[in-house]
Amino acid sequence: MAASPDTGFDGFRGRYVVLKVGGTADVERGRIGADVRDLVAAGARVVIAHGGGDALSDFLAERGETPTWIDGLRVTSAATRDAAVMVFRGVVAPALIGELVDNGVSAVGIAGNDGDVIRVEQQSAALGYVGQVCEVRRGLLDDLTERGHVPTIAPLGLGPDGQIYNVNGDEIAGAVAHALRAEALLFLTDVPAVLDADGEPIRDLPAGRANALIAQGVIRDGMVPKVRAALDLLDAVDAVWITDGREPHAIRQTLVEGAVGTRIVA
Repeated sequence: MAASPDTGFDGFRGRYVVLKVGGTADVERGRIGADVRDLVAAGARVVIAHGGGDALSDFLAERGETPTWIDGLRVTSAATRDAAVMVFRGVVAPALIGELVDNGVSAVGIAGNDGDVIRVEQQSAALGYVGQVCEVRRGLLDDLTERGHVPTIAPLGLGPDGQIYNVNGDEIAGAVAHALRAEALLFLTDVPAVLDADGEPIRDLPAGRANALIAQGVIRDGMVPKVRAALDLLDAVDAVWITDGREPHAIRQTLVEGAVGTRIVA
């Protein structure tokens, strides 16, 4: 498998690139497979963390269940946790892996609890089976990427009690990027970039301004954990981007051309 001569990804040879993608809606756009293929062909070691919260909400709604949220996190009973395992591993992961394989990528689906990769602690008793990442054990990720495979990680982790916990996908992506000392972390979203108070994209977002915009409520909702994860990584990851996954070749446009998305800077 050889990269196209004009992809521009050669600078990532031997370095880790971590991608965070959403659930099935993002995958169905079919816009990440070719760029991932070219990254791997250029010698990059790619790891993907995916979400699936919307698919889980749809699954539960079909059964008449209404979710409860605390600070943007889903209250997760044992039954909801079991539903999450089924949806993330049985619906979202196969769709993502299918797109990648269709583009010539050797994608390997794992959950964070597989191979003891993602260790978590319970976030709070009120949230139930919601985990907070406390350790990433990178051995399995190193083994897979060394052989040209692309691990795709479902947002689950293993707790000290041996139970599986639901984990925020952005948090997993950030923790994995930190553990791997990644060259770049991309959060692929459904907005053009982080937006200012006038709705205009911000290309470079310093940490001080990011914190101020969060405090003002300009950065809000699902964008907050992405920005906070990015800020926490500035000492470990060379580049953290929040970028528009709807764009064709969004990964290349971000990493090589700098044409889309927001780069979080110190």
